[in-house]
Amino acid sequence: MFSKKTKIFIEKFLLCLLLCLGGGWLTGLITEQGIKEWYPSLIKACGTPPNVVFPIVWAILYIFMAIALTLLWVSKIAKKKIAVLLFSIQLLLNFSWSYLFFYLEQVGLALVDITLLWICIFLTIIFFWRHTRCGSYLLLPYLAWVSYALYLNLFIWMYN
Repeated sequence: MFSKKTKIFIEKFLLCLLLCLGGGWLTGLITEQGIKEWYPSLIKACGTPPNVVFPIVWAILYIFMAIALTLLWVSKIAKKKIAVLLFSIQLLLNFSWSYLFFYLEQVGLALVDITLLWICIFLTIIFFWRHTRCGSYLLLPYLAWVSYALYLNLFIWMYN
C-alpha cells in the first residue's frame, strides 16, 4: 500500500510524535494541580486566553514540532548534530518551563527558562533551514506562541 520510503517516514514520525506529544502530556500530568489551584489566583495580562485554549494550541504545536523533527531526520544532508542538539535543548526547556512555572510556582525562574527557550527555538529554526526549509517553517508558529507566552509570563512575574 505504502512505499518503503513512506513507511520509514511514518515510523520516524510516530517516534517523534511520541517524544513531543508524550512529553507534553507527561508534563501536563505533573503540573495539573498547579494549573487548577495556583494559576487561577494570579493576576494575568489582558488577552490571556482561557485555560481550554492552551492544550489545543500545544497539541498542534507539538505535532508541527514532530513533523519538523521527522523532516530533519529523513533529510539527506549530513552534519545534523547541531540542529538535533538545539531541538533537544529547546524541547527540554519547553518541558521544564511548565515544571518551573506550574509545579514549583517559580515565575522568575520560568521567565529565565522561557527566554532561553525563545533563543533556542530561534537558533533551531536557523539550523533546520539548512536541512529542511519546511521544517523551519513549521517551527515559526511555535516561536510566535512562545513569544506570546513569554509576554504572559513576564506580566505575571511583574504583577504577582
